[in-house]
Amino acid sequence: MCGIAGFFSPQTSPAEANRLLNRMLRALEHRGPDGSGSWSEPKLGFHFGMRRLSIIDLEGGQQPIWNEDRTIGIVFNGEIYNYIELRQQLETAGHHFTTQSDTEVLVHLYERDGEAMFSCLRGMFGLAIYDSRQRQLLVARDQAGQKPFFYYHDTNRFAFASEIKALLTLPFVPDEPNPDAFLDYLAWSSLPAPLTHFRHISKLPPSSYIKIAFDRPGDFDVRPYTYQSTSPDSPLSDPEEAVAQLDARLRESAMLHLRADVPIGIMLSSGMDSQTIASYMQEVHPQQVCSFTADFQGGASEINGATASAHLIHSNHFPVPIQPGDLADSLPKIAWHLDEPINDPAAFAVHKVCEFARSHVKVLLGGEGADELFAGYENRYQGIMETVERSNRIRKWAGWLPHSLSAPNSTAIGRFLRRSHLTEGEETVALRMEGFPGDIRNPIELIPQHYNHFENRASYYSQITYAKNKNPLETLLHLDRCWELPEVLLAKADRMSMAASIELRSPFLDAEIQKLADRMGMGLKLPTAGAGKWILFKCLQRRFPGFKRREKQGFPVPLSAWLAGPLRRQIESELFDTQSALSRLIDPARLRAAWDAFHQGRCPAYFIYGLWLYNTWQREFSKRIHYLKTGP
Repeated sequence: MCGIAGFFSPQTSPAEANRLLNRMLRALEHRGPDGSGSWSEPKLGFHFGMRRLSIIDLEGGQQPIWNEDRTIGIVFNGEIYNYIELRQQLETAGHHFTTQSDTEVLVHLYERDGEAMFSCLRGMFGLAIYDSRQRQLLVARDQAGQKPFFYYHDTNRFAFASEIKALLTLPFVPDEPNPDAFLDYLAWSSLPAPLTHFRHISKLPPSSYIKIAFDRPGDFDVRPYTYQSTSPDSPLSDPEEAVAQLDARLRESAMLHLRADVPIGIMLSSGMDSQTIASYMQEVHPQQVCSFTADFQGGASEINGATASAHLIHSNHFPVPIQPGDLADSLPKIAWHLDEPINDPAAFAVHKVCEFARSHVKVLLGGEGADELFAGYENRYQGIMETVERSNRIRKWAGWLPHSLSAPNSTAIGRFLRRSHLTEGEETVALRMEGFPGDIRNPIELIPQHYNHFENRASYYSQITYAKNKNPLETLLHLDRCWELPEVLLAKADRMSMAASIELRSPFLDAEIQKLADRMGMGLKLPTAGAGKWILFKCLQRRFPGFKRREKQGFPVPLSAWLAGPLRRQIESELFDTQSALSRLIDPARLRAAWDAFHQGRCPAYFIYGLWLYNTWQREFSKRIHYLKTGP
């Protein structure tokens, strides 16, 4: 697990390039406090390096790692869980290894397969492979988007890094903001790939790669790749067979995700996802492990449910108490490490748990991905499908209907008419807006210009995220897997765990489990009359007869109570500061209206948190990037 960075810039002198690369790596030190490595080809103008968090082959896994004749080198962030099996194949074919690391497997796999190498990887990764023979660079991101990868390019240069802050230390990377980002962030909580909050910095989508020829660094395409499972691709509809296959795949995934040369623990909640991982972890790794749970003071607690799960695996269990002051104290650090604002209040709790866990373990397992693979958000899915179906009944007549009856947000029927003029994809994306100012079902203080903006953005976002499937639920799952999962949930998990220099692994996102989920009929995930993740529930019932569902909580941050109570004065002073970034982005009267609406129960707490986070992020990035750019 590492932070990686590099650039191709023939115009930069060798001495200056070395200084700039060190500056990039210094910005990523939290991702890899155990060591660093770098390499340069001054005549070509290519330079890359890494900061290392050592998990496998603690002594021999230093990067960059090369092939036998040092013509191919790699810097790599992540873990390849099936590296032992791949290594055996490569050794049989005559490849020679000098380390026990998973990173070296990737070098030889590239020698054998080129960019086709990604079809057999089970893991999480952001990587860059330098090929001196072909005078090219190959970069890629894993199938689910567990690991980040950002890049910048112009006609003469290309730069990449695990985090945006490292790119912004380079003098030739503009820090010009994305003009649409602020309102889009408020409406959708995050930006989908390839967009970021900076106009000239892009993020590589999950399951994608880029091949950059050094003779034409600005001329390339982002290309998708597909994992090739050894299992059949035929549809799976029989419940008994589906449960048996999921059980086998989860057991195998747990075994692979426990490969490490350091202690491993687990992040437990009261929910089904982490309990599933805990049970398989106990089966394949019967030694006692440490488990950790966020214990929110003054709100709903997951302690009882998490403690029950801890008993299942006989773990040494640690509740981590979290106070409202912890959120206020940690927000500047959270905003900095998130890299770009993500409106998920649970981020600070993940960081708090990881900081505590770091004194006991170096790797944690978590339950990310189960909801998106097996339809865990049943209320949202049902609501969107019903709304889109109502719109579809009159969408074909939209050309004869008015755009709205009066002002855009005056009546429910007026908003319905407006939605009927959207395509199905545009409406689906628009319905994923959450709260002020974006929710077109219940808008607060929206003006016509905002409606026009959001409709245009919904149109664009639908082009890059929406793919209609035969089953509407499958369409919604696809949208979650290409947007919310990588750019909210996994981004939060990666940034917050790496900020604490700890590795967070997600066994549900093993490539074989993703493929298995793709084969399953939607009725196995969300029955017509039933709760989501039906197949996962049946799998646990088979393991634990009499198993009962617990209410889905996620991280139950008592946000409303904290913002309206102990944190109220601080938030007011920051939101209404006339020198703040918000004062330049949002009308003070509308901001005050939203604040009042929050206290009246008409505006969600997470919107207020999102504004607070954005304001803090602007301040911290401006201050800290300036320091990194002017440092040695």
